Amino acid sequence: MGRFETTVEFYGYREPYPGQFFETVASRLGLTPQTRLLDIGCGPGNLVIGFAPYLGTCTAIDREPEMLRAAKQAALAAGVTISFIENAIEDLPADNNSFDLVTVGRALHWLQREETIAIFDNIVAPGGHIAVCGTVASSEAASEWDKPYREVRRTWSGEHDESRYRVDLEKWFAPSRFRKLEEINVEHRHWVSVEHLVKRMLSYSTVSPAVIGDKQPQFEADIRRTLEPFAKDGLLEEDLIVKATVFG
Repeated sequence: MGRFETTVEFYGYREPYPGQFFETVASRLGLTPQTRLLDIGCGPGNLVIGFAPYLGTCTAIDREPEMLRAAKQAALAAGVTISFIENAIEDLPADNNSFDLVTVGRALHWLQREETIAIFDNIVAPGGHIAVCGTVASSEAASEWDKPYREVRRTWSGEHDESRYRVDLEKWFAPSRFRKLEEINVEHRHWVSVEHLVKRMLSYSTVSPAVIGDKQPQFEADIRRTLEPFAKDGLLEEDLIVKATVFG
């Protein structure tokens, strides 16, 4: 079983990439029908499907078969054409200048840096970009329910040091030919239910159903107890900064 196999059905509950984010990035980077995109660690396809209407050819790669199966279904439902590759990026045959834009979502911390940088050096066309995308809670949200919510994950996973997930992007790219060009931030506010956040928690590999096992009912109850004091009619307001850090 792959590390993320039991998380696939819950990935749709992760923090969203709103339409305004894709529109803003597409405008700032000048994406056109000639732009060739590769999405690394595509998961269920949230990033590549969002960018697909703004560019030409789309390719997505992931090593988890169940994630790719979900991504293919989502692409079909969205009416976009994407080529999917089941592989690790480190094992991708590198054709020179294959892509104008490479996107990486919540996956950079899983990649082998030296091998991945070597691939980037080969596949990113001259003048091309790498966009590392993700979401962070605004300071307002982080001071309320977000911090105790994350503490539940740390407690149950046993990973009290989550430094793996806090990547210094400029340091990560330092050995490569790529340098930070800009950071594109889009603010997004929406309401999310307690039950939605319970399912979101199960999308993390460190507290997946495979990891939690038969303690899942207690785990879910712990999440609910933590969030309910902050909820209004079962809902919480989530303030996000959705960002793309662009290297070129």
